[in-house]
Amino acid sequence: MLMGLFGRKKKDDHAGAQQANAADAAGDLDHDGSHREIDDYWAQIGDVDHDVITYLINPMFQGAPAWPNTRQAYRVVRTPNTVIIASGGLADRSPDGTGPGFGCEVYIESPALVGAQFEDLRGSWMFAAIENFAQNVANMQGISGHLRQYGVASMELPLDGTDIPDALLTEHGTAGALIGIPAAGRAAQVATADGPVDIVPLTIIGADELSVVLEQGQAGRDSIVAARQQDGRGHVTIT
Repeated sequence: MLMGLFGRKKKDDHAGAQQANAADAAGDLDHDGSHREIDDYWAQIGDVDHDVITYLINPMFQGAPAWPNTRQAYRVVRTPNTVIIASGGLADRSPDGTGPGFGCEVYIESPALVGAQFEDLRGSWMFAAIENFAQNVANMQGISGHLRQYGVASMELPLDGTDIPDALLTEHGTAGALIGIPAAGRAAQVATADGPVDIVPLTIIGADELSVVLEQGQAGRDSIVAARQQDGRGHVTIT
């Protein structure tokens, strides 16, 4: 089980998150095509909002882990039944130009976000969750190797102080999460000009499911994944 490493900022601070035009967020990287294939991947899944969530001050200048080429952004993808918040920048071209950064992008998906306006998404606990997870991935400089070795992983994220439902919080103010549940009908990897990029889902689970994981380890993770795949929830976060 991986442990969440980073605490939450106060809700009204939110790490300086702001709205930005997608082209502006892409910055100087757009011309080299290092993430165009990922843009195309999301465009085939749903309608991608023109604006992205980014920052007035890059979190890496405030003590957070560095991302490959400093760009840190989150896109919003709207499908008929869910909304996806996905990182943009973890797989940007490495400074040495030899690969796609940390080799992955991460996302959270939920039907509870359908119809939410941009400002509501930016201030939501689900954005807080994927933001925190993405920073953990940056701190580890990727998570693909761990997932290939061990399968679906788990983590606790500090989400106390957000508007997350109480039923999803532990007594310690954390929320359990599964990482890498296969998304039915979707490719789990994108081939880019810089190399393969894994598209990794984060799934927030209930406190009861987290108890099973803590007690049973990998066997518990496997049983929860099997139950979710059988009843149709899969990787999607259900509140």
